[in-house]
Amino acid sequence: MKTLKVTFACLFLAAAICPAAEDPSPEHVKWMKALGAQMGAIRKGADVTKNATDMGETMKAVAAFWDARHSEAATKASKSVIDGAAAIAKAGDDKEAVTVGMKMMGGGCKGCHDPHREKISDTESKIK
Repeated sequence: MKTLKVTFACLFLAAAICPAAEDPSPEHVKWMKALGAQMGAIRKGADVTKNATDMGETMKAVAAFWDARHSEAATKASKSVIDGAAAIAKAGDDKEAVTVGMKMMGGGCKGCHDPHREKISDTESKIK
């Protein structure tokens, strides 16, 4: 009986320390798909200013989502993406400024995906 109690206590503690990944909300999936499309369009040079501006606006919704979860990493990452998008929107034809903005956005994406994205398959991810 004592062993059983200790086993359950350890399992409970492990579950509390390592919460399971959760399915992202449909809204979150929509934001991530929009950000991916916007980033892809910027990389291709398609309507760069509009896509950068849209990306900054989309990211503000994502930032609010993560602010409610009190994730310091996601808050910092969101700011990097928003700042990078703003830099690109202002860059015009300045390719060097666009490159700097792209690095800020890419770093921001990675800064949130590394701690909070659990890849389940090639097409599906969960939030951790």
